[in-house]
Amino acid sequence: METNNSDNYVLVLEDRSQAKSADEAGKISVVSSIDKNGKINTVEPLDSNSNAFMKFKKNDSMLQNFFSNLSQQFKDPSHTGVYQLLADKVEESVGVLKKMLENRDTPANKSALDAVRVTADDFAPTQKPTAINPDDVDWKEMERIGLSKEKLEQSGDLEKVLNWQKSNLLSIAIPFGDTTIYTEARVALRHDEDGKLGLAIHTLRKEPQLDFPYMGYRFSEEDKETLLQNGNLGKQVELTPKNGEPFKAYISIDPQTNEIIALKADRINIPREIKGVELTSEQYKDLSEGKAVKVEGMLSRNGKPFDATLQVNAERRGIEFIFDNNRSFKERLSPEQKPENKYGIAGTICGLTLSEKQQKALSDGKTLYLKNMVDKEGQPFNAYVRFDKDENRPRFYRWNPDKKEGKVEAVAEENKTQVAVNNEGKTNEATKNVKEPLKSGQTRPDEKQKAKQEKKQEQATKKRGRRM
Repeated sequence: METNNSDNYVLVLEDRSQAKSADEAGKISVVSSIDKNGKINTVEPLDSNSNAFMKFKKNDSMLQNFFSNLSQQFKDPSHTGVYQLLADKVEESVGVLKKMLENRDTPANKSALDAVRVTADDFAPTQKPTAINPDDVDWKEMERIGLSKEKLEQSGDLEKVLNWQKSNLLSIAIPFGDTTIYTEARVALRHDEDGKLGLAIHTLRKEPQLDFPYMGYRFSEEDKETLLQNGNLGKQVELTPKNGEPFKAYISIDPQTNEIIALKADRINIPREIKGVELTSEQYKDLSEGKAVKVEGMLSRNGKPFDATLQVNAERRGIEFIFDNNRSFKERLSPEQKPENKYGIAGTICGLTLSEKQQKALSDGKTLYLKNMVDKEGQPFNAYVRFDKDENRPRFYRWNPDKKEGKVEAVAEENKTQVAVNNEGKTNEATKNVKEPLKSGQTRPDEKQKAKQEKKQEQATKKRGRRM
């Protein structure tokens, strides 16, 4: 049957764990859903169950997640065959499939089954070769600033760095005489003047240095305002590097480090067509000059139309898509968005802004209980945190690592009462008669605890009355 990518398919499972012979077909079912815990649910392959069938497009990325759950749910996934069939007339198609499975060794049936069989290997991520061979990197140079190949891999930055891109902001430790300077920086691999591959470190700056000449170009007040508002200068300018030839360039500011970045104008190719829309002559001219250009009716990867403002971004070394809900560059540089690094400790940990007191506590080797941090999957979590200066990174604990000392050195503000009552046995006027542990973030007894508290106070009053 002729198919295309717009067809809907279902997944049919053959469970051979109870099959008594090689010729016997296993139990056939159709996948109906995968719950939030990864459990695969199935229904009988009847047309009356068609509304319950889980449908997907050919080569859907959902299948990769399915095979991950399949290997966890079934004791021996090799005893489970997986086949993709068109979603219409499933009952009839399964009947044909079952007959082929009962004679699976005949050449014709074997060929037909191979055509509809799906395996985990079909959706295994392919390892793309990187532009830089990892063996050509001087990893000892990385280790001198507290980084390593493993750390870059854990942070998700290894592939970027091995493809000539900058990492995201990372905590680094720079040896300086008899001491060590802890800061944040983006790192990249670059060739020096002799062609040797080395490490480029782009440290975090408090603000862009726009009051000083940059490669011979002095920013006007209008230039400064434009850069701080948009992050892009919006025009080409002539730059003259030291001991170099003048060249035309685009200028932007790195939003993570506040570094001024230049990109030679001849290093970027402006396409005539972007996301299915052919640029007008005026749009093409303005975009080439560095101006912001509004383009409507572009098509996303899934075929949905969208509008955006396009502009050359020197830091991204390409065209930037700016949407109406994007925060301005000035907003991204506000103190709330860029908490200051103090005592060698980053201003944020997993998305949680630290106070100066908390940064000092971590720097002094103390333990904090921090709440509402966000992991890489975007899920909030709470944990005990202690900063490991040898590894130059925070370590997270499910249990209090200072428990043997019998106390928590510092806790998140919203958990102070909770920890004081639950861990240290302290009370205040609101909690002095509460015997039950307080819940996360609780600072006073709830209604149930309050009722118990009042009842005990009443009983105590009666007892004192009888003694009198």
